[in-house]
Parts: sequence; C-alpha cells; structure tokens
Amino acid sequence: MKKKATRKDFYMEIRKSPGRFLSIFFIVAMGVAFFSGIRSSEPSMRITGDSYFDSAKLMDIKAVTTLGITDDDVKALGEVDGVAKAEGAYSADFLQKVKDEEKVLHVMSLQKEMNQPTVTEGRLPKKAGECLVDDESDYKVGDKIKLSSGTDDAVTDTLTTDTLTVVGTGNSPCYISFNRGSTTIGTGSIFAFALVTADSFNLDVYTEAYLQVEGAKDLTAYTDAYENRIEDVMKSVKKITGKRGAIRRQELVDDANEKLDDARQKLKDGQEEANTKLADAAAQIADAQAQLDSGREQISDGRNQIEAAKETLDQKQRELDAAQAEYQAGAAKIASGRAEYENGLAQYQANKDLATAQIESGRSQMETLADQIKQDKGTKEALDSQITELQSQIETVTKQIEQLEAQNVPDTNEDLIALKEQLTQLETGLATAQTNSAGLEQKIAYEENVYQTTTDSLDQAEVQLRDSEAALEQARSELEAGEAALSGVPEQLAAGQSQINEARAEIQSQEQTLSEGEAEIISNQIKLEEAKQDYADGKKVAEEELADGQKKIDDAEAEISDIPEAKWYVYDRSTLPEYSGYGENADRMRAIGKVFPVIFFLVAALISLTSMTRMVEEQRTAIGTMKALGYSKMAIASKYMGYAILATVGGSIFGVLVGEKLLPYIIIYAYGILYHHLPAILTPYNWYYAAVASGISIVCITAATFFACYKELMAQPAVLMRPPAPKIGKRVLLERVGFVWRHLNFSWKSTVRNLMRYKKRFFMTIFGISGCMALMLVGFGLKDSIFEITQLQYKEIQVYDGVAYLQDSATDEEKETLKKDLDDNPEIVRHMDTRMKNVTLVNGKKERSTVECVLSDTKDIPDYVHLRDRKTKETYTLSDNGVILSEKTAKLLDIKEGDTVEIKDEENGNQKVKVEHICENYMGHYMYMTPSYYEKVHGETPEYNSFLYATPSDYGIKKMKAVGKEIINEDAVLSISYIYDIQEQLDDMLKSLNLVIVVLIVSAGMLAFVVLYNLNTINITERQRELATLKVLGFYDPEVGAYVYRENILLTFIGAGAGCILGKILHRFIIETVEVDSVMFGRNIDLSSFLYALLFTVLFSLIINGVMYFKLKKIDMVESLKSIE
Repeated sequence: MKKKATRKDFYMEIRKSPGRFLSIFFIVAMGVAFFSGIRSSEPSMRITGDSYFDSAKLMDIKAVTTLGITDDDVKALGEVDGVAKAEGAYSADFLQKVKDEEKVLHVMSLQKEMNQPTVTEGRLPKKAGECLVDDESDYKVGDKIKLSSGTDDAVTDTLTTDTLTVVGTGNSPCYISFNRGSTTIGTGSIFAFALVTADSFNLDVYTEAYLQVEGAKDLTAYTDAYENRIEDVMKSVKKITGKRGAIRRQELVDDANEKLDDARQKLKDGQEEANTKLADAAAQIADAQAQLDSGREQISDGRNQIEAAKETLDQKQRELDAAQAEYQAGAAKIASGRAEYENGLAQYQANKDLATAQIESGRSQMETLADQIKQDKGTKEALDSQITELQSQIETVTKQIEQLEAQNVPDTNEDLIALKEQLTQLETGLATAQTNSAGLEQKIAYEENVYQTTTDSLDQAEVQLRDSEAALEQARSELEAGEAALSGVPEQLAAGQSQINEARAEIQSQEQTLSEGEAEIISNQIKLEEAKQDYADGKKVAEEELADGQKKIDDAEAEISDIPEAKWYVYDRSTLPEYSGYGENADRMRAIGKVFPVIFFLVAALISLTSMTRMVEEQRTAIGTMKALGYSKMAIASKYMGYAILATVGGSIFGVLVGEKLLPYIIIYAYGILYHHLPAILTPYNWYYAAVASGISIVCITAATFFACYKELMAQPAVLMRPPAPKIGKRVLLERVGFVWRHLNFSWKSTVRNLMRYKKRFFMTIFGISGCMALMLVGFGLKDSIFEITQLQYKEIQVYDGVAYLQDSATDEEKETLKKDLDDNPEIVRHMDTRMKNVTLVNGKKERSTVECVLSDTKDIPDYVHLRDRKTKETYTLSDNGVILSEKTAKLLDIKEGDTVEIKDEENGNQKVKVEHICENYMGHYMYMTPSYYEKVHGETPEYNSFLYATPSDYGIKKMKAVGKEIINEDAVLSISYIYDIQEQLDDMLKSLNLVIVVLIVSAGMLAFVVLYNLNTINITERQRELATLKVLGFYDPEVGAYVYRENILLTFIGAGAGCILGKILHRFIIETVEVDSVMFGRNIDLSSFLYALLFTVLFSLIINGVMYFKLKKIDMVESLKSIE
C-alpha cells in the first residue's frame, strides 16, 4: 500500500512541477548532447572522410623515381610484404592559353584499381584524346583544350595529341578541396586536373606508382593505427628501392649500349659512302673548267669590235644632243612666254569686265553726286534769302521797340511785350537758319571734293585698261614669230636620232649575242663554283658529321658510365592537396571537444544538481509528514531519487540521440564548404562518449539528490514538519559605506540584503550566469582570434606578394640574368634574395621543424617582413649576434629571449644559435638570421635559393599571376608560392569554422536561457511566503515584480562581470589548447564580442523576468500564508 502511495506521489510530483522536471531534463539533455556531440564530431569527421576514400579506392602510398617506373618495378612493389595492390600511372603538367591568361592543367591517367573519379556530368574518357575535367573548373562538356608544354619540349613527346576533348566533368579523391597544388610551369599554380586514358600518354615508363596497403581499408584514416600501418609498409617499400634503382640503371645502360653499337655501324657505312661521292664530284669539276676557258676567248674578240662602233655612235649622239638642247631651250623660252601671255590675257579678260563695270558705276554715282551738289546749292540760296528777310524783320521790330521805349511806355504794355516776343522768335529763327546754312555749305564743299577726286580716279583707270590691252597684243605678236621659227627643227632632230638608234640597235643585237654567251659562261662558272663549293661543303659536312657522330658516340659512352641509380621517393597521402588539412580540422574539433563541452557540461550539471537539492529542501515538510506516518527512509528517498534518475536518464538519452547525430552533422556540413565532394556525412553513435556524459550526469545528480535527502532524513519528523528558520539578516558591506547606503530607498536596501542573506543562491546564480556568459564570450572570442590571423600574417607581418624558388642546378650566369631582369621589370617594385631551408631545432628533448630564413639585405627587411613583439608591438632588427625566432616555435621548444637553441646536424654536429628576440608570427615556424650570422654559425657563406618580391599595391590577382608567369619563365626559377594563394586557402579553411562557432554560441545561449529560467523559478518558489507577505502589506504586482527583478538584474550584471573574467581565462586556455603546432591563433577578444555576450545575457534575463512576472501574479496570498504549524 505504501509503495503504491509513494509511486502515486512520485507521478503527482512530476505533474505538479513539470517546469522543474523539464528544466532538469533539458539542462541534462543539452549538457550531454553538447559534450557527446562535440566530442563525437572528431571521429565522425574521420569516419566520413575514410568512407569516401575507401569508396573511391584512394591509394595509401605513392612512389616516384627519377628514371621512371617500369612494369617490373610495379610488379616488385606489389610483391612487397603488406602491399595489397600496386598500379602504375602517368601524369604531367601542361599549359592552356585562354585569351591573355595561361592555365596550368594537371593531366593524369585513369586507373583501373585506385583513385576512382566521380562523374558529375557526361562520361569517363574511352579513347585517346578524350578527357574528364575538374568540375571545379569552368570547362564544359564538348570543349576543346589546346595544350602546350610550357617548355621547349613538344606536347606530343608526352601525349599522343596536343588537343583534348572534354567528354565529362567530375572530381577525384586526390583532390578533396579547392587547392590543386603547385607546378614548375606557367604561374606556378595548377588550375585544374584532367583524366585521360592511359594510351593517351606517349611514354615508355610510368611517372608514378600507387599502392594500397593490406588491412588499411579496415582502419580509419587519420588515426594512429592507420598511420602506423602505412609507415611500416613504407619502410618495407623503401628497402627495395635501392635494388630497383640499380636494376633500372642497368636496363638503361643495356638499351643505351645497344643503340650505341647501331650508331657505330652507321658511322662506318656513312664514311665509305662519302668518300666515293667526293671522288666522282672532283672529276666532273675538272672537265667543266676546260670548256669554260675556251668560250671566254671567243667572247673577248667580239667585245673589242663592238666597243669601236659604240665610240663612233657616241660622238654623233653628242652632236645631236647639243642641237636638241638648243632647240629645247628655245622652245622652253617660247613656252614660258606663251604661259606668261596666257596668264596676262586671262587676268586682263577677268579684270576687264569688272573694271569697266566699276568705272561705269563710278560715273553713274558721280552724276548722282553732281545732282545732289546742285540741289544743295539751291537749298543754300533759299536759306540765304530767308536769313536776309529775317534780318530785315529784326531791324524793323527793333526800331519799333526802341520807339516805344523812347516814349517811356511801361514794360507791361501789351504792344511792347508782343514786339519783344516777336523779336525773340525772329532771332531764334535767324540763328537756326544761319546754322543750317553753314552746315549746308560744309556739305557742299565735301561733296565737290569727293566728286573731283573720284572723277580723276576713274579717268586714270580707263587709261590703265587701254595700256594693258596694248601690251598684251604686242606680246602675242612676238610669240607667234618665235613659234614659226622653231616649227621645222623637231623633224630634223628626229631624223638624226632615228639613224643613231638604228645603229645602236644593231650594236645591241650583237651585244645580246655576246651577253648570252657570257651569261652561259657565267652560269656555267657559277655552277662550277657551286659544284666546287658543294664539293668543299660536302667534304666538310661529311668530315663534321663523322666527327660529330664520333663525338656523340664518345659522349654517349661517357653518359652511359655516368647514369646514376634511380632515386626513389615514397610518400603517403599527406602529399595530396588538402588531405592533411582535413585531418588537422578533425584535430581542431578534438581539441575544442576537450575543453568547451566540459565547461558547458559542468555548468549544466551543477545547475541540475542545484535544482534537485532545492527540490528536496522545499519538500522537507512532506518528508517529515511521510516519516511521521512510518514511511522508511528508502521509500521517502526513492521518490526524489526516481525523480532525479528519470529526468537525468531521460535527458541523457535524448541528448545522446540528438546531440551525437545533429552536432557532428552540422560541423561536418560546415566543413563541407571546403570538402564538398564528400558524398555522405556519417555520424555513427559513439557509445563511449555517450556513456561518459550520461554516467557523469546520472551519478552527479543522483548523488546530490541522495545527500540532500540524507541530510533531511536524519532530522526528526517534528523538526522537518516545521518550516526552516529564516536566514538571519546581517549587515552587509555596503552598509558601512554610509554616503551610499543613506541614499538608497527601502526597496534597494532590501534587495542588497536579500542578495547577501541567501549566499548559496547568490553564488550559484553568479556561477550559472558567469558560466553561460563565459561560454558565449568564448564563442565570440574564438571567432575574433581565429579569423584575425589571416589579416595579421599576410597584411601586417609578411608584406610581400610571393616567394620564387630557384633551380638547384641554376648557374651563376642564369642567376645574374634573373637579377637583371628583376631589376629592369617595372612590375616588380622590390625583391630580395633569401635562403630558405627546413631545419630541425633542438632544445633538450624537444624538436621542431623550422624554416631557416636568411635575408640578404638587413636594412630592407621591414619592406618584406615586420619583425615585432606581439604584445608591445616593439620593432626588432636583425643583428649579427643572434636570430629572431617566431613565437609559436619558441613556445613549443620552451625557449625565451637570450636562450641558446641547436640546429640539428647529424653529419657535422649540432650548431648552436642564440635567440636574440621572439617575434610575432601566426602561420608556420620561422628562424630569421643575417648572412653574417649564418656564416658564423655554419662556417660558410649562404647560397641563396629563393627570393621575395612585391608587385605594385594596386595589382589584383590576375596581374600578379601575369608577373609570376614572367618570373617562372626564367631559366633559374623552379616554382613560385603566391601569398594570396596561401591567404585564400587559409580563409576558406577558417570560413568553415563559422558554423561551428555559431553552434557553440547558440548552445551557450540556450544554456544561459535555461539556467536563468531554472534559477529564477527556484528563487520564486523558495520565497513564495515572503512575496505573498509583500502582497498582503499592499505591494502591487508590478512592485513585487520589481522587488524580484532588481535582484535578478543585479545578479545578471555581477554574473556577467565575473563571466568576462572567466571567459577571458577560458578563451586563452581554449585557444592554446585548440591550436595545431603549425598555427598560432590570436589572443584577443574584440570589445564588440564582450558587448554581444553581455547583451544576449541581459536579453535572456529580461525575457525570463517577463515570464516570471506571470508566476508572481499567480501567488495566492491566503494559501501562501496559511500556518503550517
């Protein structure tokens, strides 16, 4: 009966507090899901990659040799212990010119057993000349690809055709990402790959061999077991390479000797044939020479007779030429006179009509002017008469006025006034008439002057016109007389010239005959000379060919003796572009999974633990009642233990089922940006991580519940049935700060005291909020630290555009030519010789592979590399007293400034160098030194094997590639590494982490939300009587809410502040943990990340406060305050 009651109470408890049950369920689920999901991402990535590699039958080992690989070599490789399959293959790099750009195409042969491609569109090639191209390129099915070798060799030396037809597009397991590797032709970077049939290659031997290892398919790629298995087989393969190299050398020697014997026989036969031909040619030349000598004598006699006749004709021709010259002079003079006459006549005729018209017009105008003068004179006479009349009238009026004035007539007399007015009018009229008369007189004088001048000019023009006509008539008469005198001369001259011409024609006929004879002799002489020259040349060529043939035989004998044994190189999959990068990304997820989920899980577990502890403490009255009723301790505890186990187990199962499928899928999908050819994402359940996460959750929460129950069950029922004594209020620290405390109102004082009174709740809330704030801050901080390294490394530290590596066999002359070309190239702003070599640094038992970089010009180093301290940004200068080591390298070797590190040298003993400074660097490991210090350490001057260069700052990728193409065409240059290529690859890799970081941030935010909700729910439940009392005292719902909100907001900001400190520490720890050996991430967190994390935390707090408001409204004052005594 009791069991049935406790079981019923158990189910009722779940129904009564679903919020608490679900909060524990989801907190545990989130913790377990995040822990097991993130930890499972790393093996899931490996399994996904390995599944693709196995399905595509990707090789395990690649072998190449300097003398090519034969079928016997492939057979021998296949017989090595541990090798399951061996297959030969061909590959070569070619150029395709597209407009102004050259693309490098890596052409590979299709294999039967390994490296199987996936067809995206079209089909696989079936015959020579067809190809399947990289589906990441811009080639389409049906395109024609015209290839060139990029060297002096013809494409057909390697392939059967120089034009490929695209029949399909697809991808290869040899290229799991975007990088296609580097090359020694073109721009130095491979644009795409192409797969062709094996018979498309025109080669006698394979360029490489691929091996698959027994048992490797059963192992997961990137694991130690797989790598150890491959390493063991690689050692076995390397053991036979020496023998195979000797065999290959002997094969080449035997082939060469056979060809050499054939060459010796051909040389002997050629010598005998040449001697016979030369003897026949000498006899023919002697006969031809005798015939030529006889012909020359006959032609000499005829030539003398013709010369005498020519002399007589020349004398007659001179006399005729003199007469002809005299005639031509007279004719020229007549022609000149005629031209002058015609020109003058034309001018006269052209100007005559115009002049006549102008004269007539002038005469007409003069007549009009004469009439005007006559009219003006008439007008003046009329004015003069008017003036006389006015003067007479003025005298009469003046006399009348004088008479009246003599009579002393007053001025007001009307007659006197009228006379004066009349006088004034007459005087005015007289003045006007006089003015007009004077003006008219001037006009008449001017017009008469114009009339006279114009008339004289017209008369003179008529005279000139008549004189010109007379002069032209006289010239015409003289010309006609001269022409008549010369009219009979041409016929006489023509007759004389005709006679001379006939004589000359006869002479020319004779000369032609002689010339033909001479030409025939000359032709025969030329033929004879040519024959002599051919004889000499043939003899010389024969001697040279024989000598050259003998020299080639001698050289071939020397080369045969110098043929080296084949040098073999054996590689694993790490040589494939981006293969190692995939494994490194999996390693990063493993590193993140070791730290971030643990903190996440810890926060979730502690909050769940708190919830269960508070639940037990809340129900102490019910526990006391059940104990008083005779229930056993186990029966009472089983309710809470079952509650905890059910919520934890349920949450754990849900978390495992969802987390180990969803999170690995999201993370691998995010990396699909880089590795999108992976056909399927595999996320198998990892029961180890599931068991660890679930086990820890169940043990922790169940144990906490057990100890909470144990504590309560040890008390007497009477004690348990009474409510616990309220916490004793104590003075808080803020009360001692009087000027602050006095200005706080009652509500704020109560809030501050409540915070300090419930210290357990205070610290658990602070821990929960600070933990979630720290996790979100770490998420944002990871993004800041990881994504800034590209900008820092390639924009602020390494400020050059590329590194060009020189051929090992480059001569001093080729290097000088290269340097001159670089100096003369306006597209290369600056360049510096460097020596870059991978060395191993040793410090105690620690070793690290590092690039030893010797910079030739110390003063120009800041133009290429900024050597500085990461924290202080202090700039360092290389000196002859030590090296500058990159920070990550120094950390891995545990080296500080002033320490000594050794360069590993097994032949001559380790070389010690002093670390003068440690510089900021994020990608790779570098040790910088001056040429002088290098010579001091190694005892020899550095031999520069590369150079750094920079192009104009406004150059884009296309122009940089064009410059790189010019550089790589130099004989001394082997290959180029572009900074932008490295930067793009790094950016692509880091972009794939975006979604991963978003998952971390979202998960932390979800946890923060659930934690805040859970803690607030517990807070309100614990203080239900206190809050009901406030309502009884007259507090309105908003005031009660504000009473609680103030505490929540204060706790939120205090927790956020603690979270900033914890997040900074956690971020530093995680960054140092997730770093791979070759990369150093940034250590900074941007201010915006702090703000985002704080805003999200505050936002979640405000949302929870809004939700809690409705809980506060539902508090029943009567029920909450009922006595429980």
